[in-house]
Amino acid sequence: MRKFNKFTGLILFFLSVSLAGYAQSASEATGDEGPTILYNQQMYGGIHLHSSGYGLNFTWGKYSTAHKIWLYSAEFLYMKHEKEVRSYNPTQPDAKSYVYGKLNSFFVLRPGIGRKKIVADKLRKSGVQIAYSYTLGPALGITKPVYLEIGVQETNYNTYVTERYDPDKHFFDDIYGRAPFINGITELSLYPGGFAKFAFNFEYANSKNRLKGLETGVALDAYFKRIPIMAENIGDLEGVRNKQLFLNFYVNLFFGKKYNKR
Repeated sequence: MRKFNKFTGLILFFLSVSLAGYAQSASEATGDEGPTILYNQQMYGGIHLHSSGYGLNFTWGKYSTAHKIWLYSAEFLYMKHEKEVRSYNPTQPDAKSYVYGKLNSFFVLRPGIGRKKIVADKLRKSGVQIAYSYTLGPALGITKPVYLEIGVQETNYNTYVTERYDPDKHFFDDIYGRAPFINGITELSLYPGGFAKFAFNFEYANSKNRLKGLETGVALDAYFKRIPIMAENIGDLEGVRNKQLFLNFYVNLFFGKKYNKR
């Protein structure tokens, strides 16, 4: 809950800063800075930070009117379970960190289509354009098994082997730490689902054909099956439950351009 509150506070901070910038630009506008240049397309990409992880995204937009834009997007995200806790083997001073009980790393691919509505234009180059948007589409969940370096008891834990994590045989005193990420890359599992998101968009580039700004919103991912990120109901993980619904608040920092194409 504390982590959730911090992330929500961060979003509210960015919203207040952006709205303050828009209000200031509106109060300072004293005249026309030149004719408005109309574009029919835009593209931008960004860094996506959400309450369960992070990722990257790309969006291509096509104007249907001066203030309405069709959006076609793709996002690739990493998502954590809220019960993940970084752990170390207390008997090994040089041990590597790992997440006890984590079965799989979870990634999401989201291709989407949506609409953006511009509700407030820039009044000058230093102003802020405000819009809202919604996006829908399929979501493809991808899990990769977690591999760990396990101490060999017969060698008094002086040697290690790399094994896929098994909560029934690997315990705190056996685990030296995480193995390289490449382990398990050929053992991916796919989980189909869908997503929907709603966002407010604040664009403040000082060039008419450039895009730079901040998007804040909420997204819901839903899958047909629960995603096996964590082992359930073992030892200190008593009460841990995997989910098939993921609700996240997010902030997206984006950069791009507007252009004309016939």
